[in-house]
Amino acid sequence: MKKLTWLLLSAVVLLVGCSKDEPAPLPPLKKMEMPESIVGLYSGRLPCDNCKANMVKVELKEDSSAVVVQSIAQGTTLDSIQTDTLQGTYSLLEDKLTMVLSNGQIRWVFQKGSYNSFTLLTGAGTVYTDQEGFKAELIRIYSAPKKALDSTAAVQDSGSR
Repeated sequence: MKKLTWLLLSAVVLLVGCSKDEPAPLPPLKKMEMPESIVGLYSGRLPCDNCKANMVKVELKEDSSAVVVQSIAQGTTLDSIQTDTLQGTYSLLEDKLTMVLSNGQIRWVFQKGSYNSFTLLTGAGTVYTDQEGFKAELIRIYSAPKKALDSTAAVQDSGSR
């Protein structure tokens, strides 16, 4: 008898707890404003010959200068990663971003995409894709890290000596 009473009481509590109250709708969110300027920080992976990966962090500055921290992985260990800091200039003409680095030795051309991302173009002007069909892109970093790229590069250079 006690088991039946407890069973009925539990069923009543479950049914009362599962009422059909409609939740209040959430207030509308403010629309996120995207920066108009391309000045800022970017990160991405670019193609490389004879290496596992070519990761880059790019800072495009107000004065049309560019600082690129390039980390090239030759193997799978941390010892196989070489980090270089490249400096140069950039220009934006219509929807093409051109970076000239290392006194003209490196020239990259990117197509502007959505949300201020940039896709690497081949010498023929087509979008670069690797063997798996992935594009080489630079993605805009909207929340800037606490340290600027210049100070990060100085720390990395002093640590590699």
